[in-house]
Amino acid sequence: MKKRLPLLLHLLLWIVLLVFNSFYSNARVSTIPLTWKVADLAQTFLFHIALFYFNWLVLVPKILAKNKVLLYAVAVILTLALFVVIRTPIEIFEMKKSAQLDPAMAEQIRKYPSIYSLKGVMVPIAIMGVLNIFLSSSLKVTGDYLRNERRRRELELRQATTELELLKAQVNPHFLFNTLNNIYSLAYQNSPSTPDAILKLSLLLRYQLYETDVPLVPLEKEIEHLQHLLDLHRLRLPNPGLLTLQIDGDTSRFQLPPMLLMPLVENLFKHGLTTAPMQLHLLVEDDHLTFITHNTVKPTPTQEAYGGIGLQNLRRRLELLFPNAYTLETHSQGPEFDARLELRKLT
Repeated sequence: MKKRLPLLLHLLLWIVLLVFNSFYSNARVSTIPLTWKVADLAQTFLFHIALFYFNWLVLVPKILAKNKVLLYAVAVILTLALFVVIRTPIEIFEMKKSAQLDPAMAEQIRKYPSIYSLKGVMVPIAIMGVLNIFLSSSLKVTGDYLRNERRRRELELRQATTELELLKAQVNPHFLFNTLNNIYSLAYQNSPSTPDAILKLSLLLRYQLYETDVPLVPLEKEIEHLQHLLDLHRLRLPNPGLLTLQIDGDTSRFQLPPMLLMPLVENLFKHGLTTAPMQLHLLVEDDHLTFITHNTVKPTPTQEAYGGIGLQNLRRRLELLFPNAYTLETHSQGPEFDARLELRKLT
């Protein structure tokens, strides 16, 4: 249907012009036979259709579209000159023939001979030709612009979707690398917590493999995933009570992209001091979500501690998913580091 729409619009344009011209011609009292009127109308429209589509198919795409404006102007002038030169004798012939068939028209030619002189015929033909070229160029340029804009938006959407998938995929190796290191450490120490750690890891991987292939997930699902992640990290903490997660507000009606909060948690453990308090606070108020993390940075932090690849990844995802609808701030004071993420609900 979309492919047929331009053709239907073109047919509609010519039908409207044909009907208008027919009503205009029939409004005049005339004894000219209908067959002669039809022939006159047919040749007029054939010339205008030829001029319209010569500009549409040749002049605009092959000259104007290549930014050759001066050459296009010259080509239009030459085309209009040829259009006028060919049509003028035909129009004069038709007028003379019509005057022989219609006394009223013969009387009009006698009273106003200048209207039907060579100049009087050429000027209206030239004006109609200019209007024809203007209409053809306007519709062609506008149509091409709208079509290119639609293609550009589709391309941007595909690129954004691809980038989002790549950004989300980057989370998995980073997370898996950290988690396997933790499990290796537990196994090396023959810790009885090792089986529990493997179970938590399997639950996390199942979520990532089978439940995140959607644009949005319920916040409660993401919190469950977050809890598994925190439980996994608690297994290696000397004091698990130092890691706390506080949840306030109604989480049942909020949705967000999967694994969006995970980079902030990973940043907490990658650069935070595990012997100091690590606090997470998730707050939902109406259509707003706020997620805050607080930790103490390791004694010899690098610049990456205040914004490594995880936070860069997160910021880029937010730019794509929540344009003008998010705030991500980090603040450090001495060894204390805070990250604050605010989101407005996607609709």
